[in-house]
Amino acid sequence: MKRQLALLAALLLAAALFANGKTTPAAPTVRLNSGYEMPVLGLGTWTLDAQTAEESVYTALKNGYRLIDTARYYHNEQGVGKGVRRAISDGLVTREDVFVTTKIWGAYAPEKAIEDANAALGLGYIDLLLIHQPSSDDRAMYTAMEKAVRAGTVRSIGISNYYTKKQFDEIMGIATIVPAVIQNENHPFYQNEELQDYVKKWGVYVESYYPLGGRGHTQDLFGNRTIAKIAAAHGKSSAQILLRWHVQSGYIAIPGSSNARHIAENISIFDFALSKPEMEQIRALHTGKRYETW
Repeated sequence: MKRQLALLAALLLAAALFANGKTTPAAPTVRLNSGYEMPVLGLGTWTLDAQTAEESVYTALKNGYRLIDTARYYHNEQGVGKGVRRAISDGLVTREDVFVTTKIWGAYAPEKAIEDANAALGLGYIDLLLIHQPSSDDRAMYTAMEKAVRAGTVRSIGISNYYTKKQFDEIMGIATIVPAVIQNENHPFYQNEELQDYVKKWGVYVESYYPLGGRGHTQDLFGNRTIAKIAAAHGKSSAQILLRWHVQSGYIAIPGSSNARHIAENISIFDFALSKPEMEQIRALHTGKRYETW
């Protein structure tokens, strides 16, 4: 009976998604300090080539995703843009429905990097532009991003891979526009609550990359007894439990995938909730282990 009810729910969701040809957003949004709405769950595209990124983005938008994450460093912005434009052309979404993030880094002249990112995406503007990692060029990059906001080619700005209060304070010493988002590695094994609590004072949202654990190491969390036990109790996958933990914790999460089944599964987390004890059990898994070393 439980599986039958789950199947019925899935069918009803599928019907809603494709009603009148346009898909229905599957994730709620939060209002950034820039005034724009950002979905709390999206698709990451790190390691995807341009063609795979195009197909994955299109699949994600069909399944109700509205947040897509890319970067100059990924070399797949053109594919991401094509996937979004195809979904727009097919009537699944409008440009205003979709929130696209990209990132620049210190190896390029920032004004040119922003111009090239907009051209590669081909979507008219960038919803969220991040500095990909700290560097000696932070002042020039952040100033260029603020200029792009004033010009209307970028809507919101932020930072990524800044893990200390000192690094954040250095940006705040530059900023005339407060960062809207800080995107860092974040998962139950690595939570960095000190920094997260600190940036919230400025209304900065924490966005989790590697929300399921490091790429190639997801089984570390999927196979964790605590996660597996909670997943069994809810009739959900370990990935769904982890992503639900992120959104209930107030994070924005961007799991990456090119697998159509996983893409659909990852966003199917808004029909249940974790209890307070379950949230605390997952939070207690923190070990300080990071998989990425920027």
